[in-house]
Amino acid sequence: MPDLDQYIQDSKAAIDQALMESLPPAGSSRVADAMRYSVEAGGKRLRPLLCLATAQVLGAEQKTVIDVACALEMVHTYSLMHDDLPAMDDSDLRRGKASCHAVFGEAMAILAGDALLTLAFEIISVYGQEEQQATKAVRIAYELAAAAGVKGMIGGQELDLLAEGKNLTLVEVEEIAARKTGALFSAAVRCGALAAGAGQSELEVLSNFAHLTGKAYQIVDDLLDSKATAAELGKPVSADLKKAKATLPALLGAEAAQARADQLYRQATKELQKLITDAGLLQLLAHRLIYRDK
Repeated sequence: MPDLDQYIQDSKAAIDQALMESLPPAGSSRVADAMRYSVEAGGKRLRPLLCLATAQVLGAEQKTVIDVACALEMVHTYSLMHDDLPAMDDSDLRRGKASCHAVFGEAMAILAGDALLTLAFEIISVYGQEEQQATKAVRIAYELAAAAGVKGMIGGQELDLLAEGKNLTLVEVEEIAARKTGALFSAAVRCGALAAGAGQSELEVLSNFAHLTGKAYQIVDDLLDSKATAAELGKPVSADLKKAKATLPALLGAEAAQARADQLYRQATKELQKLITDAGLLQLLAHRLIYRDK
């Protein structure tokens, strides 16, 4: 079992290098600079980390999965760029830096986000050709597209916007979290598993683990929004409260929301116990994601 901090540090370095090599050259266009600006801003790289960790648990080498991990990060970054736009969350701060539209303007932020989304699928296509993994690439592309589309992330964003100022049930609030955040978490794990050649039973277990972890992560994210500082989070705080967003802490209170996150984490770890292989790395990573302070 690797030291988690060292694993994260080394994996993030590999992800960052691969991302920079995949992006268009700096200075080649205004859109290219906006793309690089948003990706270079950093972030936790959670989704590519989950992808790589899943593949490692299943015995795959990092170099065979790194392109898939980069595609996931590009989709996530594009979603943040669009979320920050005035028509959406209207945020001028992301990952501790001025958001893309605040630096490059709204039009360029939209184009750069679209370009990252498109590049993600280009990378998966190249992965399928170069690695002679056409069947895997098609399945991975489907997983990512479905998770990012109206049945997943975009659908969750729609529900989130429509729910502002409304009184929702626990089921409705968790549905938003499952689609808005959980879908791409699940895709990260499923794509890593598919790239590693996982069987159907392994895929089902890992999917359940990712779904539960994603829901817990969103709860903690909502809790931090109300108690952490902008400097700690790298984005504006109390934004959910100001927009009267439907979150679990708003519905149940902070203590009950944390208890729900704890419950989801326990359920997620129980799923990992169903795997024949040692999934300790994924359990440690899930714990880090859920029991974080920023």
